[in-house]
Amino acid sequence: MIASDIALIGTTIHRVAHLIQQRIDNEIGDSGLTRLSWMAAAHVEDSPGLTIGDLAGRLEVGRATTGQLVDRMVKGGWVERSPSPSDRRLQIVTVTPKTRAMLDELAPRQSALEDEILQDLSPDERRVLLVLLERIRMRLMQRQG
Repeated sequence: MIASDIALIGTTIHRVAHLIQQRIDNEIGDSGLTRLSWMAAAHVEDSPGLTIGDLAGRLEVGRATTGQLVDRMVKGGWVERSPSPSDRRLQIVTVTPKTRAMLDELAPRQSALEDEILQDLSPDERRVLLVLLERIRMRLMQRQG
């Protein structure tokens, strides 16, 4: 039996996150991208010169996982990989025109999906929720390091 409010909050956050992930997967299933590859593509598009290690940090997954993801994305024509001009041991990831077009197509769907998920919250409640969740995330990250 779960007795504490903190455990219930954690369980609820997990359940909500899982439902949101399922909803995103359903929404983008026809795009050819997975949720993780969509996030990766968006980070690479937003930050030219991103290395695989940088991308791993932004996605909050391991370098090996990110390397495998980038391999699949290269194979699918979503990104290109090239040696860093400053350190040939590092790989720079760049998006392809195919990815730019898909990100443009997904942008309005993302906004509509966010509105659907958060429709019961006012703009102020949305801001408060984000601030509180970010505060929890930052505290947990401090404990890991």
